[in-house]
Amino acid sequence: MKYLKTVFLSLLVFAPLLLGGCGKIEDIKVTSCGIESITPVGLRGLKAELAIAVDNPAMQFTLSDIKGVLYYKGVEFVKYDADPILVRRHTAAVYPLNVSASLADNVNFTAILSLVGGYDINDFSTDIHAKVKLKSGLSKKFIFKNIPVKDLM
Repeated sequence: MKYLKTVFLSLLVFAPLLLGGCGKIEDIKVTSCGIESITPVGLRGLKAELAIAVDNPAMQFTLSDIKGVLYYKGVEFVKYDADPILVRRHTAAVYPLNVSASLADNVNFTAILSLVGGYDINDFSTDIHAKVKLKSGLSKKFIFKNIPVKDLM
C-alpha cells in the first residue's frame, strides 16, 4: 500500500508541472500523506482512504481518471484506481483520496507470501494514467509508463 500511496503523491506533484504556463506551478508540494483507513474487499482487493496534504500556491485543478498497474519483476501485480480530487488554488489543505486496488489475475497466494520475507524496491515499477483538468476547462491526459517505484519515493 505504501507504494500506491507514493505513486499518487508523485502524480499530484508532477502532472500539474507538465501543464506549464504558470510560474508558481513548480511550487506545488505534497507535504504529507497518511493512511486513514484500509478495508479488505474479498480475498483479492482493498479500499483505502489516504489523507494527502498539498500546498498549492498555483491555480485550482482536478486530478481524475486515475488508474494504474503496479508491476513486480516486470509482471502485473496490482491494479489500482482512485477517485478524482479537486485541489483548490492558493491553499495548504488536506485532501481525502479514495483508492481501490486488486491483485492482478495472475497473482496467487504464494506470490504474496514470497514478499513477506522481504523484497527489493528495485523490483517494483508502475504505469499511471490520469487526467489533469484546470478550472478553465483545459485538460490533459497523462500516461507514465514503467516508472521505477524507487524514483517516486
